[in-house]
Amino acid sequence: MINLNLNDVEAKNHFNNIKNIIQARTKNILKSGISIRGHKASPFGYLRTYLVSLLDDSELEKIITDKPENFESTITKITRLYPDFIDESSDSHFVLYNIFIKNCYNLSGRFSKYDFISKIGRDTCPYCNRNYIYYLSKSKEIKPQIDHFFPKSKYPFLAMSFYNLIPSCQTCNGFGAKEEKDPLKEGLINPYLLKSSDFIFTYKPVSSKIISTFLDKKSITIEITKNIPGHLDVFKLKELYELHSDHVVELIFKSKIKYSETYRNYLEKYKEKGLKFSENEIDRMILGNYVMEEDIHKRPLAKLYQDIGKELGLIK
Repeated sequence: MINLNLNDVEAKNHFNNIKNIIQARTKNILKSGISIRGHKASPFGYLRTYLVSLLDDSELEKIITDKPENFESTITKITRLYPDFIDESSDSHFVLYNIFIKNCYNLSGRFSKYDFISKIGRDTCPYCNRNYIYYLSKSKEIKPQIDHFFPKSKYPFLAMSFYNLIPSCQTCNGFGAKEEKDPLKEGLINPYLLKSSDFIFTYKPVSSKIISTFLDKKSITIEITKNIPGHLDVFKLKELYELHSDHVVELIFKSKIKYSETYRNYLEKYKEKGLKFSENEIDRMILGNYVMEEDIHKRPLAKLYQDIGKELGLIK
């Protein structure tokens, strides 16, 4: 729904913050083995070769800072060379899950989800733009939501990759939505590769009597004329946005009474009193939401407001 900006500087900082955690656990497993389902085992064969490669900073950095457009080819390569890495019943999968997830992502004090999300620079969920992803400090015990775009249950070797960790809302990351669904099967696009133009909102009146009934939220339906089908299906965007049709009817109301023209003239008068508004600020007050594409993430439903506002002529 809204894109995330690539940030290779923070990706490198993320790598520096977690590399010692991953490498320390890897060294321990290589030296002493690991208990797997009740029996002690030492990695051997290509699993051991892969674990040794994780001790090389440059090789581990490739995994942690890998670009989102490379994930699919990385998965294809891993699947070909190490097929049991994605087999959830295999010992190799168990070992990788232990290293990347159990002893890094999940272990309190080792990976700070709060710090991570603060570096992303987004206020609303990139999957839906319906909910804030604000969080509080650890002392307030509010747990931020982070989705593994390629699920950690299947691809543990990507579990700590910077561009695979997507801040999200509880709805999109919860049961019945994304959960552990595989993007390769569902047709999902990583938010780092999305464009705001990938989704376009419009509306349709339910009947020809919309002029007399447009204050009723049931008088219109919200349409997403341009979309990514996998996102509509997984995140239930059409159904959820229908719950916000009242926002659209209020915008229609504004357009019917020429609200934008009247309010714009009203605000222009304040220039004589020394209180000057930019055109962007005036548009924002008329629309009741942010109007610039780069600001879509700052408030829920901003994408909906912008598309409908332009269609109705409230903003340019």
